[in-house]
Amino acid sequence: MKTIFLALITAWCAAAGAQDLVPYHAQRWGFAAPGGKLVIPARYDYAEPFSEGLALIRVGTAYGFIDRSGKKVIAPKYQSAGSFSEGCAPVKSRGLWGCVDKAGKSVVPFEYEELLPFKEGAAPAKKGGRWGLLLKDTREFRGGIYEEIYPVSEGLARVKVNGKYGYIDLSGREVLPPVYPEAFPFSGGFATARLGEKYGFISRATLGFKEKPYLEIGPYSDGLAHAQSLQEEGRCGYIDSEGKVAIPFTFTMCAAFDDGRAPVLKDMAAGWAYIDKSGKAVTPFKYTQAGGFRGGLAKVAVKDRTFYIDLNGFEYTPQKK
Repeated sequence: MKTIFLALITAWCAAAGAQDLVPYHAQRWGFAAPGGKLVIPARYDYAEPFSEGLALIRVGTAYGFIDRSGKKVIAPKYQSAGSFSEGCAPVKSRGLWGCVDKAGKSVVPFEYEELLPFKEGAAPAKKGGRWGLLLKDTREFRGGIYEEIYPVSEGLARVKVNGKYGYIDLSGREVLPPVYPEAFPFSGGFATARLGEKYGFISRATLGFKEKPYLEIGPYSDGLAHAQSLQEEGRCGYIDSEGKVAIPFTFTMCAAFDDGRAPVLKDMAAGWAYIDKSGKAVTPFKYTQAGGFRGGLAKVAVKDRTFYIDLNGFEYTPQKK
């Protein structure tokens, strides 16, 4: 579950991206304006994009938050932290997780073994070795019986019981039983899942599962899901919620769409690129690592260089003044 947290701590707000400062890396991390002009010098050991007006930074081994002027609004003193979401950020102190507001005031007690950012009024939390949902308004911890729990999406959270996945609502009621060996979040009214050996989509409206004829189907997002063809071994493309091919199976590896962009791998020699929903490449095939877009930004790498790009492929790397 730790890897889930690491993948989710960058819960950026929709306002982030091209209108905001962007992290850049030059031995250490700093922030640049949209045109590439350096605004905050590279003096941090780690940095995340701004979320709700504050950016997560690390100095040495301690995490804190800065504003857009570079002022340390919340001093680096935490063992770990996640970005702000719905007005508070999960932070770890003395081995336990709680939540602080933008003034650094504790708003959730430090009593959880793990705590993810709030989304749709609830945050996955671990207490006593089991996962449940922490409700934002009441601070009530519900569930606490699951092997794993994931952020709420369209009112439902995935849970894991005995190695299989189901879904619960904010009240903790089991909406879909844990019978799926694989399942993903709801998006646009559908969620990808595997029932037995068959992949398909669950409808949010009916909660019914419909099988689709593909070897594998990834998360449904931005109206598309990546899939592996039964006929074209080792090739992937994208399908819509009806199972119809939207982008042909011409790639070696595919990942989910976010902000209208998806990372795809043509082959190991060419590297990764990003495509739009028509299947057109909007960046060159050159990245050795390519993360998903959030708020108009994606974290990428070319060999040993790590940096962010915007939706047009602009690279936020140090520019001359």
